[in-house]
Amino acid sequence: MTELGSRLKEARESKGYSLEELQGLTKIQKRYLLGIEEGDYSMMPGAFYIRAFIKQYAEAVDLNAEELFETYSSDIPSNHDEQIPSQLSRVKTRGGNKSSTTAFRFIPTAVMLVFVIGIVALAWVLVQSWMSADSEEPADNEEVQQEENISFDQSDENTEEQENNASEDTTENTPAEEQEETEEPAEEPAEESLTVENTGSEGETTNYQVTSSEELTVTIDSDATWVGITDQSGNQLVDQMISSGNGITFDASDLDWFRIRVGSAPGTTVKINDQQVEFGLSDIITQNMIFQVQNPS
Repeated sequence: MTELGSRLKEARESKGYSLEELQGLTKIQKRYLLGIEEGDYSMMPGAFYIRAFIKQYAEAVDLNAEELFETYSSDIPSNHDEQIPSQLSRVKTRGGNKSSTTAFRFIPTAVMLVFVIGIVALAWVLVQSWMSADSEEPADNEEVQQEENISFDQSDENTEEQENNASEDTTENTPAEEQEETEEPAEEPAEESLTVENTGSEGETTNYQVTSSEELTVTIDSDATWVGITDQSGNQLVDQMISSGNGITFDASDLDWFRIRVGSAPGTTVKINDQQVEFGLSDIITQNMIFQVQNPS
């Protein structure tokens, strides 16, 4: 075992991770992780992958990968000898006829120009048709419209006079008490059906008291992290990696106690019934959240 392998293994064990859990966090096969710890890189595909796997391993256990590369450079194979396939570039393959390429680049521009000219011509025809239709209306329409306006004005005056008379009669016959406006009582705010209280933190674990009279739905989203959920008996209810756009939704309605373990708290949000629960520790990557559920009814 190399000094680098020993350093990584000690960091993993201090986090309490098994090789299987680390495999879930990093998505690196267990045999490669074991090879890194033992300093045996013979089964890996190349020096580039060795360095990439070591970097992922280090970040998962909160070690500085660049510092490890510098300190234990003798234990890590160099990737300077990696061979790049000597294939012809796509630029050389397509560079046969420059004039032909220029012609093809011009075709979309010409099509777009024809399309714009067609739209302008169509708009001009529609405007001309609309203006011609307006000019052909008979002048008698104006006289008819004026007569209708006079008739409507007289009708409006009669209607307004009738409404004023009716309003005066109603005001005289209505008691003063009925004319006073009554104020409606203000609605009392609804009581909150869910409360989540942080009751204290110890080590990498934060305890919460949840009071709810309705069903509990836990939603977890993250850029990239491993999530584990267990009940009070230690049964593993969730054990999976999640990423952006691929979160999990968990029904905790039947549980009085459950624990959520998050591999990487930064970039991760935990919500209960759409109410976000803040992590209790700001300087720790891997955190445990223990929820004690109480039904007030």
